[in-house]
Amino acid sequence: MTEARLLKLVGKRIRQLRLERGFTQEQMTRFGLDYKYYQRIEYGQKNLSLRTLHKIARAFETSISELLRIE
Repeated sequence: MTEARLLKLVGKRIRQLRLERGFTQEQMTRFGLDYKYYQRIEYGQKNLSLRTLHKIARAFETSISELLRIE
């Protein structure tokens, strides 16, 4: 798997979890994430740091491993 493919799959997974929880991308700013930066995460354009993964996992009340569960 290429890096680009991995980033897209993780971004897709994060989008899926966000939608399941009923959040908009704009609402993710409440959790310390910049709106434009968050958009690029979902589009698979950003390589996520552990700190960012932790923020997203806390926002979704899940684990980092659940964020990275891709098929």
